[in-house]
Amino acid sequence: MATLHIHKVSDKVAQAYLNTPLKQQQRLKRIIEESILLWTDASGYQVTPTFVYETVIQHTTGVCGGNACIRNTRIPVWTLVSLHSQGATDNELLEDYPSLIQRDLDAAWAYYQHHKDEIDQAIAAQDDDD
Repeated sequence: MATLHIHKVSDKVAQAYLNTPLKQQQRLKRIIEESILLWTDASGYQVTPTFVYETVIQHTTGVCGGNACIRNTRIPVWTLVSLHSQGATDNELLEDYPSLIQRDLDAAWAYYQHHKDEIDQAIAAQDDDD
């Protein structure tokens, strides 16, 4: 079995990463996250829903009111959950939000299962604003 030693990444590679524009850093991070998830699928390693959503879902102060969003986007989990509950399919959401991949939706659904009250409150707050 191959072992991935992330701590052995050279300083030179790390410095090159840090010196690239933020957009490239975000793209590389996304590629690495997707690669890890694909590798775990192929290896039979069981990825817990918590691992999936923790790598994809972010809370950022000042972004979308601090609500849980899909990685490096301004797409709140509550928006996806609300649309899904209204009948939108995963394929429709992926078409409407081309920056998302299926793993993002899987993470959103897993996050919702573990943080139902938080997301339901965000949906209710949005409904009150409308």
